Amino acid sequence: MNVSITHELDLDGLGSQAIIQRYYTHYLKKNKSELILHYSHYTNFIDKIKIILEAKILPERLIISDMGFNDDFKELYSFFKKSRERGCKIFWFDHHIIDINHENELKRSLDLYLNDLNLCAAEIIKDYYLPEDLIAIKIAKFSRDIDFHTKKYNIASNLQSIIAYNRGYELDEVKKRIVYLMSNGIFENDWYTEQLRIVKNWEERQSDFPLKHTQLIKIEGFGKLVISFGKIGGGRLCTLLKENYPVAKVFIGIDLRFNEITLRSDYINCRELARSFYGGGHKDRAGFRYEKIFMQENKIDQIFIRKIKDKILLYRT
Repeated sequence: MNVSITHELDLDGLGSQAIIQRYYTHYLKKNKSELILHYSHYTNFIDKIKIILEAKILPERLIISDMGFNDDFKELYSFFKKSRERGCKIFWFDHHIIDINHENELKRSLDLYLNDLNLCAAEIIKDYYLPEDLIAIKIAKFSRDIDFHTKKYNIASNLQSIIAYNRGYELDEVKKRIVYLMSNGIFENDWYTEQLRIVKNWEERQSDFPLKHTQLIKIEGFGKLVISFGKIGGGRLCTLLKENYPVAKVFIGIDLRFNEITLRSDYINCRELARSFYGGGHKDRAGFRYEKIFMQENKIDQIFIRKIKDKILLYRT
């Protein structure tokens, strides 16, 4: 038994998993082993890994992809080492910024750790498992389009919208279907079209609320911060805010469903700001959680606003 766990929110995560599944399904002709798919987010990654590695039946191989590394993930070092002693091989493929101390410890704790900031995770996995496979190459190309914001492929944008919509454990079977389709080179069909129709209708219904509750905050000596919240993904919220407030320099979206905060900016180091709240991510986009972010219904805590303003000045680039 082999296990793949990947970032559930974006095309790079599921694209990485699709390449892995294609390798196991189409290329391992002999000694085939079952591949079990899991999905995670930085807020539940530790718990998900513990469940996998503390199960009665330990996987032969655990493959982690596109998760990044938050400081609190160091709790897992001992679990990795013990699992390897019991015969589980652990591979980790990533492309997030990581402190050198954590990187060195991961290389000691794992059988393989590959992290390249210049590639997306799907590209790294494609190069490792299926460098010449045309479908793997296409998956990696679409994944890069989303992660590096090149916006070349409408198919990639549609896949990203569908994946982001189908978040949560109860929708894992939908994610598995997306992985299966991509692993077989299917990126457009009637099922995708219906999913996209549902997503677009849902986004239209959810967009009015955050626009009515947007705060535009001036930060002296820096520029403007725009922040809002709603029952919609933080990344989509930030995109919505940027479309409506293009002069702002920092965009913050709060997903009320999961109490998660997403940052987007080309003017601050989002990752370092998120790390100060025990979160993480990329330089231009990151996320974290904050307890009791609302003073009362639909009113963001002013202490949080002050902290964000101070940290924006601290982490501006």
